[in-house]
Amino acid sequence: MFQQLQRRLVEQAPRLLRRPLKLVPFTLQQNLMEGLLAQVFKDAITDGDFEFLAGKWLKVEVTDLELCWFISEREGKLVVSRDCERADVCFSGSSQDLVLIAARREDPDSLFFQRKLKIEGDTELGLEVKNLMDSLDLDALPRLMKYPLMDLASLVERARSAQDPVPAPAA
Repeated sequence: MFQQLQRRLVEQAPRLLRRPLKLVPFTLQQNLMEGLLAQVFKDAITDGDFEFLAGKWLKVEVTDLELCWFISEREGKLVVSRDCERADVCFSGSSQDLVLIAARREDPDSLFFQRKLKIEGDTELGLEVKNLMDSLDLDALPRLMKYPLMDLASLVERARSAQDPVPAPAA
């Protein structure tokens, strides 16, 4: 019964959160995202690893929550915008899949080939972004980010495994 409750919670969370999240002013989203990105990618930003994004825009879309941000690099900082004229590359997926990618519980390439993660636009730029994300050391994340992310990923995994049909025994 507890597994069923977890599964239902994970299934219904995007629908329940979509409307309240739309009420969050973009300025607050922007400040939170820029602060989060600055903290998570502090070393990579300091090392200039995001300079390839200068003058280019990465669109990140969380499809089931209907959230979308545009990210670029400007003067050694990652900046977030509500919109831009043209995104150079777009990453889109469900909240569950993006959580699993962030927690390193799913391989982005596998999700791409399963059509659960969409990468559209400049494929070379998309590959640079993906490789930079892959190089992120989860152990370097602040504890207040790392543990909730891992807990959320575990919840998603348990809910998904409760959904998977049990294979029939071989005859």
